[in-house]
Amino acid sequence: MPWTQASSQRAASRSPFRVLDELLYLSDPETGTAEISQNKMCTELGASKPTVNRGFKELRECGLAWRLEDGRYQLHPLLTGGAVSSPVMPVPEIKAAEPERFTEQRQARYAAQVANLAATG
Repeated sequence: MPWTQASSQRAASRSPFRVLDELLYLSDPETGTAEISQNKMCTELGASKPTVNRGFKELRECGLAWRLEDGRYQLHPLLTGGAVSSPVMPVPEIKAAEPERFTEQRQARYAAQVANLAATG
């Protein structure tokens, strides 16, 4: 499959999900932390450093995972069954993406889900 800007954007938009999947796989059930270097993450995902960095950045911005120190990440307690590395750790609010940033297909699904909620609520 030849490279196109659209295929590059699709791959980039999946990067936070791929990074999160790897962090969840590696997470310690007692602390909700995962340890992996940037280079190892790139190798595991078969992705470039900019792609992996973008994935980490998006996870941090939406509050699903954040860096504690180099190579060590905390996953949000809602993803780890409440496990955190420190009981006094501030936990960020999970931020949802703005529907205006969704693709056309995703906007249609979002509108249908909202309509379904209104009909059942």
